[in-house]
Amino acid sequence: MRSMEGVIFGGILAFGLAFAQVVHAQPECSMDKWSGGATVPANAVGSPQSASPVARYSEFCGLAVSAGASGYVQSPATSDAHYFGRFYAHLGATGGTEANLLVAYDGDDNPVVTVSYDGTNLNFDTANGGSGSAPAEAGKWNLVEFEFNSGGDFNVWVNQDWDFVGAAYDSTTIASFASGTGTITYVRLGAPNGMGGFTGAFTFDAFEAHRTTNVGALRACDAEGDSDVDINDVLAVVDEVFADPVILSSGQPDCDSNGSVNINDALAIVDLVF
Repeated sequence: MRSMEGVIFGGILAFGLAFAQVVHAQPECSMDKWSGGATVPANAVGSPQSASPVARYSEFCGLAVSAGASGYVQSPATSDAHYFGRFYAHLGATGGTEANLLVAYDGDDNPVVTVSYDGTNLNFDTANGGSGSAPAEAGKWNLVEFEFNSGGDFNVWVNQDWDFVGAAYDSTTIASFASGTGTITYVRLGAPNGMGGFTGAFTFDAFEAHRTTNVGALRACDAEGDSDVDINDVLAVVDEVFADPVILSSGQPDCDSNGSVNINDALAIVDLVF
């Protein structure tokens, strides 16, 4: 294990926040990882193999909030003036007005950063009135990363390409505006204020936070999770789809990001490799 600079949500349930390098976890999917949320549905958290399967982007757990729920996971307390947060959200719910997906609070429980979804755009707001938005892909996994820098700029990357060699986003920020001041003490991710009239479900995965450097994207189609995409990833998806018993892929098998793993993902990896 490396020294920590950020703590990964390896599957969303090991919710920890920014310390130093990156720690991977494959936590057990369990309801006791939730806090708050008086109306969390029975299938709010789980794995592709649970009785009510929950989609995931990476590793073995995902978190879904259905219509009528206001569930969330909450990070432990820290105090960060500079904070990078990254998560994946599958926006399969429809028909609502606006729902908060992530809210970051200061030590006095005041919102510092809010990330919301209005059915078309992901919207970002800071406590000082700064705001920006980026188009979201409905029914797909969306990569969302933001940088809060107290007294400096607030930067947003949504569905951006990541240069794995240079360890940086290939393109410029989607939005940039003033962060305002203050610190981030804890974060709630899910539907902390309810679903905003949406029907269906929002699903979340792969939350990770850093203090000083971008978190970056996970490598799409890397079903094995070994930072490469090759024929072995095709075989990993085939095992997940056809093996009996099922052998879950440990990386990112949902190559077309549509919220399910099937033979089309294997074919997409074949196209990518060959």
